[in-house]
Amino acid sequence: MLTLPALLLPSAASHAQDGGARPVTLVVPFPAGSVTDNVTRAVAQQLQESLGQPVVVDNRPGAQGTLAAAHVARSQPDGATLLMGSSVMFVARSLIRSLSYDPVGSFQPVSGIGSTSMILMVPAASPVRSLADLQVRARQAAPPVTVGFGSPSGQVALALFATASGTQPVGVSYRGIPQAMTDLVGGHIEAAVVDLGTGLAQRRSGQVRALAISAAARSPLAPEVPTLQESFPHAEGALETIIAVLGPAGMPAATVARLDEAIRAALTRPALQERFSALSTAVLPLTASALAARIRADNARWEALIRQAGIEPE
Repeated sequence: MLTLPALLLPSAASHAQDGGARPVTLVVPFPAGSVTDNVTRAVAQQLQESLGQPVVVDNRPGAQGTLAAAHVARSQPDGATLLMGSSVMFVARSLIRSLSYDPVGSFQPVSGIGSTSMILMVPAASPVRSLADLQVRARQAAPPVTVGFGSPSGQVALALFATASGTQPVGVSYRGIPQAMTDLVGGHIEAAVVDLGTGLAQRRSGQVRALAISAAARSPLAPEVPTLQESFPHAEGALETIIAVLGPAGMPAATVARLDEAIRAALTRPALQERFSALSTAVLPLTASALAARIRADNARWEALIRQAGIEPE
């Protein structure tokens, strides 16, 4: 601890109470290679400098992110174990009947990180070249069209397409988005809903074709790709996901403030902003209080979208 800059260490006792005596662990609910994982690693690298202490990444994928969330909810509220959460995780009760934690009440919002959307893709060799084509294909009785997803956001986006198009594609759930993309490129599924960053990176390789994004407006990173609403004007709602840092409920206010300040300082660094841009993720710095307000506002919209899409908790 004596090697840490003095400005970061007002006293050894107070720093230890803030969890500074050991590394900070950022728990990622999705596997390596996912957009959340890539964003987390970019943040961790810069956060080490802001905090002046080690920051490690712990991937705990599975069960639509609830394994990681449950782990963090059970952790000590000392700032040493944090969750990289996303919008759909805050409304997990709308997707999963039995949870060992409260998706909102079990966590303390710490800081906003970024935002992204989903993109619907097909293999480059597919005869499907638009959402209208996919709608026609999905209306065929046999074989049913298969659409993969590797995150809860992808599941909701697929359900929105099904509702808007009046079709019933067969959803194929994967442990993570990288696995869904691998099967898409390999021709094992006909389409996939993935995060914008992963989708655009794969599109640059020439192996896949983009059909639509789930956001309210076209992305400046791919202005030629239409939104879902452009193809289906009667479709209501857009799907944009925020990525945020949360800790277990009960964290001391001083700990939250220290982490919040360090994270927002990291987000101002050009190296991190360039990395976010490469991942097709917008930087979204939100204070702990602003993040809590955003979660409350977003939850009502997400729950409405889930109901509109006809998704029942499993």
